Amino acid sequence: MQIIRFNIIDSTHTYALKLIGEPETSECAIIADQQTNGVGRCNRKWISDRGNLFVSIVMKLPKKMDLGKISLTVACAVRDTIAHFVGDSSDLTLHWANDVYHKDRKISGILIAVAGEWMVISVGINVNSSPKRHVGSADNDKTCILQALNDKARVLQALPPMSVFNILIANIDKWLLLLEKSDFSCIRSYWLRNINGIKCNVVVKNGVESVSGLFYDLDESGRLVLERNGEYLFISSGDLFLNQEGIVVSNEKEI
Repeated sequence: MQIIRFNIIDSTHTYALKLIGEPETSECAIIADQQTNGVGRCNRKWISDRGNLFVSIVMKLPKKMDLGKISLTVACAVRDTIAHFVGDSSDLTLHWANDVYHKDRKISGILIAVAGEWMVISVGINVNSSPKRHVGSADNDKTCILQALNDKARVLQALPPMSVFNILIANIDKWLLLLEKSDFSCIRSYWLRNINGIKCNVVVKNGVESVSGLFYDLDESGRLVLERNGEYLFISSGDLFLNQEGIVVSNEKEI
């Protein structure tokens, strides 16, 4: 696979989307040391400090493969990648729909887009620093691989983001091949063993709409199963918030 590297770019995801609009598109990975306008889910900004990994992978869209299943499968690959460096993976959890957390703090996010027969898998992994929501803020809802290592021992040396990428690309290939050869049951089982928030009260937001209930299960398609007043809702996408007591739920409806 061709690797395209940038010292600085607005967004690897945006660049990759432009590539798949060209007639001579080929599989490649776009990597940047820094992004000035990193893109997260729902058009949110992905803070892109140097020392972390920002990569967008352009691949052929596997035939007859559901995008939701691909998203959850890539999350398995990302968790395995981080576990390779952290060692003890017991504190690494999967947060529906496709984030990875370490000790309840976000360490990675995934964004997937499709255009025609191509897809873009964009992955951000906090390798050496934990971005803050705002400059000077003291929030600690994020973490990084280096911090996870420092939870166990004092580690001073920064990790090369490219070493994380090399493990990541191998894991993505491995997990997508598993998805292609299986019926998604292996991926679903992996999620259920490592999921964050199942059997907890949650709020799921999708744009301006939101719904609350008990995170009951993941179905065979990777949809979140929400139990609400004795009924079950099946949710394909959205942002999940755990145990949000007192949260204001506006325009609440089934999503």
